[in-house]
Amino acid sequence: MPAAIATLAGNIADLLLDVIFLVDPAGTIVDVSAGCQQLLGYSTDELKGRHLLDFVAEEDRQRTRDEAARVQAGIERVGFENRYRRRDGSLVDIMWSARRIDALDLRIGVARDITARKQAERRQATLYAISEAAHQAPDLPSLCARIHTVLDEQVGVAGMAVVTGDAAGRCRTIYQAGFDGTCPPGGAAHWRKTPLTDAYVKLELRGQHGIDGALLLHSRGDAPYSALDCELLQFTAGQIGMALERKRLQDELIRHACHDELTGLPNRYLFFDRVNIALARAHRSGTPMGLLYVDVDDFKQVNDVHGHAAGDLLLREVAARLTRCARQSDTVARLGGDEFVLVLEQLGAPEDAGRIARQLAAEMEAPMLLGNCQLNIRISIGSAVFPDDGVQIEDLLKHADIDMYRQKRERKAAAGGEAAAPLVAAA
Repeated sequence: MPAAIATLAGNIADLLLDVIFLVDPAGTIVDVSAGCQQLLGYSTDELKGRHLLDFVAEEDRQRTRDEAARVQAGIERVGFENRYRRRDGSLVDIMWSARRIDALDLRIGVARDITARKQAERRQATLYAISEAAHQAPDLPSLCARIHTVLDEQVGVAGMAVVTGDAAGRCRTIYQAGFDGTCPPGGAAHWRKTPLTDAYVKLELRGQHGIDGALLLHSRGDAPYSALDCELLQFTAGQIGMALERKRLQDELIRHACHDELTGLPNRYLFFDRVNIALARAHRSGTPMGLLYVDVDDFKQVNDVHGHAAGDLLLREVAARLTRCARQSDTVARLGGDEFVLVLEQLGAPEDAGRIARQLAAEMEAPMLLGNCQLNIRISIGSAVFPDDGVQIEDLLKHADIDMYRQKRERKAAAGGEAAAPLVAAA
């Protein structure tokens, strides 16, 4: 090649934004244009004589080796993408156009820096993955674990914790991983007052009623997150905040659907669900299970004399006393009106149901102060025990109901047929 033409070709190559590589069949760099300094941080002299794969990202080397073999075999390629590692250790995304020059027995490749485009694509994919997880994850811990993985791949998040709190200052850790057994300074449970160091990022999780919690992050490297990274983390905090809000609304809907609004006890729907589970356990274990049917005597008189507000207060107090007497494994439910039911699991003996019923009756003997009224009430309790009184819920309920009304009749008969008024006196 004449010297003038070679000089012209060299000048043209050095002015190009893309970088031109000449590589021999063994993969050694024979020549490279001056743009390599900006692309990889190495001068042309530092690259000449080095094997091309020395600069390829470890994960991409086999793909690059296979691609080089195809070009060496005479297949022209346009659009092959891989990653190279710069002098400073960072990665650059490159798109190649390459062919074999038969006359020189060399491969010529034109490298274009597509890092910005690939980062934008990866960031968009990350946003989509986080949004998808926020709407499809089965529960909050699964959502946080998925988001942690996605964030770590994109921006490097070694540690992540999601903490929620309420107005009373109670905190709950939804998710925590990557802190080597320790939380951020002060502990995740003290996120409101945690003085974070530069190694940590704390983002507020907001719902309709204000700040619901915090997203705590510990970066994998020493460098702070870039402005673009911080935008991604803010988006993530927003998605987690919305997920917390949805979970709260779902819990609220379930609570209203399954609990009595007046007393907060399980309602008829949840009672049947609980008792069927308890029966299945009793069938498997062969242990007795009790059912107590509770009715407030002369409840209508309270409503008639003192009004429905006093009647509501009475039902709340009855529910509270029943709950206090019940064991942690038992279920106290309100079926409706003044009728309550207790499911007594894992009784030591069938007669334990009667003992618990007597405890309930004694608990109700203490006067109730409701507003400006002090009431003495009585309850009637019917009991049934699995399997002696039935093996199906319908049979047990019927037996307990009959037993309860038998008690009412006997009490009225003992009182000469007149029911005692529950009202004692105005306070």
